[in-house]
Order: sequence, then C-alpha cells, then structure tokens
Amino acid sequence: MEISIGISCPSCGGALNVEEGKKVISCRYCDALIWLEGDEGVYTVMFANNVTKEKAISLLNEWFGKKLKARDLKRRAEITEIFPIYLPFWRMKARSAGWVCGYREERHYDAVRKTTTVKKVPMEKMVFRDFDWTQIACDAGDIGVKYLRNLQGNTINANADQIPTFEVTTSKSDAINLGIEKIRQEAIKSAGVENITFQKMHVIPKSFMLIYYPVWIARYKYKERMYFATIDGVTSKVIAGRAPGDALYQAMIMTGGAILGGIISSLGIWTIGSSTGLGIFALIGGFIIFIASYMFFRHGSEIVEGDIEKKYGLPLESIKNIKNIRIDAPGNVFGGGKI
Repeated sequence: MEISIGISCPSCGGALNVEEGKKVISCRYCDALIWLEGDEGVYTVMFANNVTKEKAISLLNEWFGKKLKARDLKRRAEITEIFPIYLPFWRMKARSAGWVCGYREERHYDAVRKTTTVKKVPMEKMVFRDFDWTQIACDAGDIGVKYLRNLQGNTINANADQIPTFEVTTSKSDAINLGIEKIRQEAIKSAGVENITFQKMHVIPKSFMLIYYPVWIARYKYKERMYFATIDGVTSKVIAGRAPGDALYQAMIMTGGAILGGIISSLGIWTIGSSTGLGIFALIGGFIIFIASYMFFRHGSEIVEGDIEKKYGLPLESIKNIKNIRIDAPGNVFGGGKI
C-alpha cells in the first residue's frame, strides 16, 4: 500500500497529495516546481585524511621552492605549527532548466573605417544541465579555502564531535537558498548570451549534504613575519597559502612586462592604418600587460594562492571584458561588443 501525505502549494496554496519517497513534484494548479524536504536533518559525509604530519611537512617544503617565492624561503622558513583539521562544506547537486534570450552586437566598418554600423543579432539559448555547487559552511578565517576543489576520496564513519573541526556557522536553509541562487546565476551565464533581455531559469535540487573535508594548516615564520599554507588531506596538494616574494623576480617581471607591452602597443599603432580592429586589440593587450607587470612589481612582495584576493592579478580581470574580434573581409570587422 502506498503512503501519501497532504501539503499546500507554497505558491498558490492549492492542496496536493504527495507519495512517499518523492522529492520533487509539480503543482497541478499553478505548475510550480516544489522541492520536498523531511525533518531527518542533513546527510553528512566525511573524507579520510590520507596525509601524515611528516608528509605534510615534506609537501610544504616542496611548495616553498615553487613559483615566484623568495629564493631562500626553503632554507630560512621556520615552521611554528602544523596540524590537521576538518572543514565543513555545503554541497548541492541540482539541475537547471530554462531559457535565456537576448542579442549580440556585430560592428561593421565602412571602407574608410569612419562610419560604424551596429547590428543586433537575436539570440535564444536553452539551458538543461546539472550543476555541482560547494561552499565552506563556517568562518575559518584567512586560510584561503572557500570551495571544494576535490570531491573524490575514501569516506569514513565518524562523529563530527569526535574530531577536530570548525563549527558550522551557516544555517541549512540559508545554504540551500544561496546554492539555488548561485546555480541559477551560473546556468544563465553558461548560456553565453551577451546582452540578456529575458530569462526564465528553474533550479531543481537533486541532493544536499554537509561534507567534512580534511586539511593540514601550517604556519611558518620568515624574516620575523608570519605566513601560512593549507594542505589538502586527500589529494596531498598545497591548495592555499601566503608566502614572501622575491625582489629580483619583481624587477624582472616589471622590466619584461614594460618591454613586451611597449612592443605590442607599438605594433598596434602601426597596424591601425591597415586593420583597425587588430590595432585596437593590440593596443589594449599591450596596455594590460604593462599594468599587470606593474601591479606585480608593486604587490608581488607577497605571493598568495587559493581563494585569496590577489592584488597583482586584478588587471588581468579586464581581459574578460575584451570581446573576440575576427576579420571577415577587407573593410569589415565583426566583434562581440564594445572593446
């Protein structure tokens, strides 16, 4: 015998009957999609820690010698503490379904490149795909980890009260609402419509859980200043940290960036006469390279990795605003928008 329960639609208030075991239903009155949730709490998963203290120290020493960190960091760094801890993360798997409508801009130049005609090309994209969203569920301070980078590993049966872990500080309902909104935004973005005029996107949660993930947190001293690094306890990789930079690398990047940016900008000025689109693109590219090298020269005294704002990387974000440009025929340049 099937068991059913009666509920009211939160959208229109209509009476609905739900069979046992169903998590998603559609209201027969207003067609609203409803996600059903019981009172059993949150499904919890805990990953096994595969890294020992000796291994964590070895990984940290290897990390000291990588990228643009101080050349004597491995020799002069003094590890003051290193310990394992579990971080709680919310995880939601959901399916997005909907439509995104809008247009893209095509710019046409005449033969003398003085008159510009902008044509709006309509776009209509359907989105129907699954998304996987994660976010840290506590205030862990400045450890450089906000999202899970790995979801593969051995799980264990353990009680969160019996292991060292940060306390969950965000509520389940807030996490669900945030996850749905983030997935909706990502689904709309994945449609690839540059100028959106209409969008209707549904997010249907398929699972929601709390994951306890092991990391090693190391703190070390270099020239009387304190730094840190966070090591993944499953993949054995350093996933975040702060480290001192090297003055020589800063000077070399500043010099090289200035030279390269100047060469590209000069080529852009020389090319404008024959190809306006490529010339402007080269000018902007050279300028961005110069600014990026200057920002690294100014802020590169500290190297940061992980989910930490990188001051020397901010100018590179502007590259995302440059649209692709292609030359279709002499006198015609097509682009995705304003440069």
